[in-house]
Formats: sequence, structure tokens, C-alpha cells
Amino acid sequence: MDNPFVKTIDIIADTISNELKVNQEEVFRFLMEPVKEEYADFSFPIKRFLNKPEDLIFKIYNNLDSNNLKLVDIEPVSGFLNFKFKEERLFEKIIDYVKNGGVIKTKKSDKQLTIVVEHTSANPIHPLHMGHTRNTCIGDTLSRLLSARGHKVNRRFYIDDMGRQVVIAALGFKIINENPLELSKRVNIKPDKLVGWIYAVSSTTLDALEAKKKNNMEEAEKLAAVLTKLKSQDPSNLFDKLFSGLSSLSDPEKEISNIMLNYEKGLDPEKSLIRSMTKSVLNGFMDTLNKLDINFDNWDWESDIVWNGLVDNVINLAKNNKYFTKFKDADALDIPSIINELVKNDQQISKIINLPKGFELPPLILRRSDGSTLYTTRDIAYSIYKFNETKADKVINVIGADQRLPQLQIRLALLGLGFKKEALNLIHYDYEIVRLPGKSMHGRRGEYVTLDEVIEDIKNKAVEELKNRNPNISNDSANEIAEKIAVGTLRFSMVQLNSMKPLTFDISKAINLRENSGPYLQYTYVRALNILEKHGKINYDAIKNDTINHKLRRSMLIKALKFPLIAAKAADDLSPEDLVSYLVSLSDQFNQWYENDSVIRENDYGIKEGKALLVELVKNTLDEGLYLLGIPRLNKI
Repeated sequence: MDNPFVKTIDIIADTISNELKVNQEEVFRFLMEPVKEEYADFSFPIKRFLNKPEDLIFKIYNNLDSNNLKLVDIEPVSGFLNFKFKEERLFEKIIDYVKNGGVIKTKKSDKQLTIVVEHTSANPIHPLHMGHTRNTCIGDTLSRLLSARGHKVNRRFYIDDMGRQVVIAALGFKIINENPLELSKRVNIKPDKLVGWIYAVSSTTLDALEAKKKNNMEEAEKLAAVLTKLKSQDPSNLFDKLFSGLSSLSDPEKEISNIMLNYEKGLDPEKSLIRSMTKSVLNGFMDTLNKLDINFDNWDWESDIVWNGLVDNVINLAKNNKYFTKFKDADALDIPSIINELVKNDQQISKIINLPKGFELPPLILRRSDGSTLYTTRDIAYSIYKFNETKADKVINVIGADQRLPQLQIRLALLGLGFKKEALNLIHYDYEIVRLPGKSMHGRRGEYVTLDEVIEDIKNKAVEELKNRNPNISNDSANEIAEKIAVGTLRFSMVQLNSMKPLTFDISKAINLRENSGPYLQYTYVRALNILEKHGKINYDAIKNDTINHKLRRSMLIKALKFPLIAAKAADDLSPEDLVSYLVSLSDQFNQWYENDSVIRENDYGIKEGKALLVELVKNTLDEGLYLLGIPRLNKI
């Protein structure tokens, strides 16, 4: 059974699209534009397309009538077609829809795609920290939205195990001659935290040695202070052995280069060392991500992309390509020529690639003169792999705004190498940094706030708040609820703003139960649930249609019924913040309504049942909305 509200909007959009020969998606976007509810529930700017809309209005009415959906009044006003639902008829249809098992779900797309979402993909050298949290929450929320829209979504994590940072951490373990996973178990510390400490000590020591070598004593003294702090965090008397081992290296850079080259060739012992270390970090990642209910379909190793010959394939393809060149004695692609010949001369490509004005790009080096490849080369190979492996229509890379240049270079390289479809359907979903008040983050120095620590901190504050509200609550119950509040707090906070706005995460504000927060949505859901539990089973047959002849009730009905369309647009626009704004607004409206128009104390039985249905609609909408945001539902708070 079709949702009568959504079906009505679909018929309106289809009719306008067919009659005006306008793309249906464009019509849908116009209809979803905000409109003052005293004028209309939806509106369309007809003046842009048609001077006399009478025939179109007749067509819309006719198509709605033939589907037994005489639910709207249409009025042309000041260049707009205003659509306003006849509330009693709509409510009658909704009663029947819910009575027969109808649910509030995201509207499915007419064109269902295969979409890869690659997200998180943190360097495996330390625990996930607050710098990664926005990425992982955005990526998973986008995946949930797109999946709800009907797309086939493939979630991937790219394991960057071939970078210099990984090699520095591996060098540290080589010097102390320890297996990362075995050591972490022995000293009872999370493996990713252990690797993070080894990496910080190793990188800081090497930088301090280099500063001394250059007689930069001011820098050396700063780094010595960092090392003193790191020594105080020593998990098992490892610092002195690690520091002295690194200090005794005659040529640290040569050692790092040898490990890097041998690993790129897949040679042991470097292969076994780096793989075991990286796997231990990934175990820590998975443990943390499970707390947020975030999972992946595939974990792709950067080294596998190299060892399977995919990077060599890219380089060989480049060598036989007209845009191949030499730049600084290295194999490269002539990006400026690709821009001039393929982008600027094609309006469609130019619009999609969207080059920054006045921005000049140099040739892109693919392979250094020593035979080693760059991470952008490996990313080109990985991009092709993601499309081929999944037969994807689109690939979305959730990567920080600081990676705009490399992501642009990858798209241009794909275009120059003949992968036009891939270049035009590779989307860089960028985001700005997360700040913590009074905190600075510097992974090389071991200075970061881990995601585990933040979750625990929020949980402890939530337990305190719960016990203040209910001194009789058991510890087990308080901890169980607080864990869900912690997840809801984080997940809401990381997607509530447009991704291009820097985000400052303040726990005291983020945990607010009364407004604009994850816990606020959880609280509103529990409130709706409690009302329905007190009310009992709804008698749909007894509901009076005129229940809805009340400004706040009508407004809330329309707001709740818009959810399938709001969620669909949020998915299409890759804008989870729009869903967040909607759910907060719905919660505000619900809480305002209930405080002034009680369900339980209503004397008129038919109206009481109608009010209970409104509560059920809001509860079901929040249920689905919270799931899409990855926020756990609570039964009590």
C-alpha cells in the first residue's frame, strides 16, 4: 500500500515534469523548497515556466482524481502554484494507511544505483581520535541514507599501510624486537594505543636527532620536553630501549627508505612486520567503531593494490598515453595539458570537475626516480579498482578538505588516462576539522584525544546526569543508557553542520537533553514512546477525522508526513545536516504540542485516539530518522 501523502506529491511532480518537459528531479527540488505554512504545504514557481497554469492545474487535479487522491487544493498566487492539503481527507487516508500496516520510510529512488562510500580510512599508526570522528560519522550516515533511498551501497575502508608514518612506527617495533599484538596483550593496553605511543616516540626522537644535527637547539629542546612527557606514558619500560636504538642508527633516513622500498616489493621481514603491526591497529579501530555501530563491507590494503600489479598497470598505461611526461627526472602526467585539452573545451566536464579559478596545477609525479610510487599514484589505481570491483555508478570519498588538491589531481589523471566515467563520478566529500576547546592535536607527538576517551567522558557525564534525575537508578541501567547517550551525542554533533563549516565539539552543549542535540532527539523519542505505552493500543476505527482541525496538530501531521521526502532529498544532496535540522524541528514541534494539548487527559475518545495516532506518527518518524543518523533509540531516559 502506497503512502498517500508521498503518492500525492509524486503525482504532482510527475504531472508538472511531463507537461512542462522539466526534469522530474528538478521539479521535486522546487517542491521541497521551504514555504510558509499559512500559505501552502508545498509550492512550485510556475512563472518560470508558464504564464497561464490553468490547463496544468486541471491535469494535476485529473491525475490525482484518477488515483483516488482528492487531497489537495491548488491555487496560483504571485507566480507560484500553492498546494495545500485538505487535512480531514488526508488524515482519513493516513488512518487507513497506518491501520493496514503502512510505515513512514524514506522514499525510494526511481533510479537505484551502486554507490561506493569510502570513509574513515585513518592511518594505522595510532587510535582513532576526534580528528577522525567527523569523517567516520559522515561516511556511515551517508551510507545509511543512500541505502534507505534504495541504492546498493558498498562501504570501504582503505588501509594506508605504505606511507612513511607506518614505516616509522614499524622501525620502532623493529628496534624493540616485539610483536605488536602480543606486546599489547602482555601489557594490557589497546593495540592501537600502543602503536600510537611507539610511533610518537620514534617520530619525535628522529626529529630531535635531526634538529641537533642541524644545530637547531631551540627545536631540539622543545622535542626533548615532548620526549620527557612520552617517557612518562611508557607502558612497559620500552622508552630507553627505543630511544637508544634510534639514536644509534648511523643513517635513519636510509633505514626508513629501505624498509619502505622492501615493503613495496612485498619482501620479508618488512612485509610480516608491517602487516602484523597494521592488523593490530585495525583490531583497535574495529573495537572503537563497533561502539558507534559502524561497519565496513571491505577493508582494502594499499599494499595489495601495489602487489597485485594495479599500480604498475597505471604506470604502463600512462607511459603509452599522450599526456605522459618527465618532471624532475620522474615519471609524470602532464596535468596542465589535460586541463587545457579535456576540461576547458568541454562544458559538461568543466562543470563537474569545477576547477578553482586562477589555480595552476603542476604535472603529477607517478613514480620517483628511485622506483618508488607516490600515494596519489596508488590512489589512482585504487579508484579504478573500486569502480571495477563493484561495477559502481558513483564512488564517494569522504576525505578532509586538506586533501582537495590530491583528490582533484586524481580525477584529472583518470580523465587523461581515458577513464572519463570514473573521473566524472568520483566525488570528493570534503569536510573541515573538529576542534576541542582547550585541546590541540599532533599525532607525531602523541598529542590527541582518542575517540575511546571522548565516548567514555560523555558516558560518565551522562551517568552523572541520569543519577541526578533519578537517584534510584541502578548502576547497570545508568551505564547502559549512558553508553547510548554517548553514541547519540557524538553522531549527532558530527553531522549537524554543513561539512564545510569547522566544528567545535563542546561536550556540555552536545549532551543537552533540552535542545538541538542527539540526546534531545533520544529524549523526544522516549517521551513519545511513554505516551503510547500509557495510552495503550490505538483504536483506529474510533478516530474522528476532525481531530486534525487544530493548528498545531495539523502542522505536526504535515511535518511528520514530509519525512520520506526530506530524507530522500538529504540522500540525493548528500546533506545529512538537512535531516538533522528536520528532526530537531519536528521534536520542537512535538514537545510544544504535547505540553499544551495532552493525549492522556483528552476527554473526547475519538479525538484522543486521533491524537495518539499523531504521537505514533512522530514516534515512527523519529525511529527511522534516528536509525539513519546512527543514533541508538532508548526505551527510557
